[in-house]
Amino acid sequence: MFSVRIKFPKSEFKGHINSITPDLKEDVGRSSTRIEEDADNFYIYIEAPDTVSLRASIGSLTRWLTIVDKIFEEVE
Repeated sequence: MFSVRIKFPKSEFKGHINSITPDLKEDVGRSSTRIEEDADNFYIYIEAPDTVSLRASIGSLTRWLTIVDKIFEEVE
């Protein structure tokens, strides 16, 4: 099993993470994703049985955050 933990500061990413939280709670394919938080940060954990599915999940997360960022820029 392969896993990764990605840390996002709440001060910069609160809106981004709140926007994608419903997608993070669903298992897609062979990987699973969960989100935790403390007072200052969000932590996204991705677990996958192989590097291919881990890379795909990281790529999906990156695309979701990029899309949310572009939407936020347009709204401002």
